[in-house]
Amino acid sequence: MASSEPSLKTEKHVKYWKRCHSTFLPSNYTSGDSTRLTLGSFIICALDLLSVPFEKESRRSIREWVLALQHPDGGFCGSPTHSLPGWQAGQGTANLAATYFALVLLGAVAEPGAEQLAFARVRRASLLRWLRKLQRADGSFGQNLWDGEPTGGKDMRHSYLASCIRWMLRGWENPKQDVDVDKMTYDGGFAESSQNESHGMYLRSKLSAPLLSLVAGYVYCAVAALAMLDRQTNASPDDASSAISRGIQDRPGLTKFLAFRQFAYAAEQEEHEGHNDDSNFVETKLGSLTLEEEGRCAHVGFNGRWNKKADTCYCWWVAGTLALLGQQDLVNKTPSRRFILEITQHQIGGFSKAAGGPPDIFHSYLGLTSLAAMKGGEPGLKDFDAGLCCSKNIATTVERAGKYLWDECVEEAARNNEKSGTE
Repeated sequence: MASSEPSLKTEKHVKYWKRCHSTFLPSNYTSGDSTRLTLGSFIICALDLLSVPFEKESRRSIREWVLALQHPDGGFCGSPTHSLPGWQAGQGTANLAATYFALVLLGAVAEPGAEQLAFARVRRASLLRWLRKLQRADGSFGQNLWDGEPTGGKDMRHSYLASCIRWMLRGWENPKQDVDVDKMTYDGGFAESSQNESHGMYLRSKLSAPLLSLVAGYVYCAVAALAMLDRQTNASPDDASSAISRGIQDRPGLTKFLAFRQFAYAAEQEEHEGHNDDSNFVETKLGSLTLEEEGRCAHVGFNGRWNKKADTCYCWWVAGTLALLGQQDLVNKTPSRRFILEITQHQIGGFSKAAGGPPDIFHSYLGLTSLAAMKGGEPGLKDFDAGLCCSKNIATTVERAGKYLWDECVEEAARNNEKSGTE
């Protein structure tokens, strides 16, 4: 990397995340109390990605806090305010997002040398029964149960979360794999249905507070859900029998949709010509630029759909999806890094949503993941798993922990069969 290129201010990012971990969050996060587990997962996973070690007592206390949010009827609650005595999972207190983040967080704080025990005390059987109840007849998943029925929209994010949970806990019951078959739109992207506008980003989240409302990309969630299904069979994305190959009807169209989310960011125009925040880009197809023009493109931003503004998190949804498809070369890395590191990297650490804004937990984590997901990774960050959106260390830990739980179940079943055979 050329010395003139910007760098990740690692020390400042570590200080930012340590403040988030060890002190009270700003009052703006109060409305996000129901997603406290999500916030905690972002914080710990960011510190892990930055190779910050955790003390044994810190690991233990985080682990106990997470397990205290586990519901006996299955799943995890998003906050201690949702896990009060007497509350029932059938009344919506446990949800998919909290369960996913709980398992990832348990993997992040696993004791070194005993990673296979990361899921110890996780109620695997009840959790998987709860997960199966969340799936509807058409294959979609609700976000939680209410009176035994799945609630929440037919949201691509739910399918992604369910696929991740299923892989982490080795729930091989083979739920329907139609998370995306009828979700393609005319421009090659993904939407809530084939008649809706495609998004690199879903704009409203029922699981998150307004401050964190931009939490998922339909494109990323659809492709990542398929990729997690493929992990169970070790299928390559290019294998004709893979879930990705069978699920994506128009792969060239999808690739084009993703590649065209990049555009030349007109920072100098915004600063010197008085343009407001609604005019922070020039919509330019980078593939049509000449080499000379491309060389003058200092910053490349990403949007989530046509005619939208650049946003730090869009860099992740696009780069992460292309990484899953094995097409990281389509990311114009050098000017994209400049956008993240010169435009939205904050002087106190963390990343803002856009130029001039304050850093927040959501965009700060996805700023790191954007850099980690680009080809070659990022100096100062661990190798990254684009499917689980965490470091490869955590992904390896949860895989080992899931296998350990599975092996225990197999051994217990064998013992029960042997016992019944002797009676």
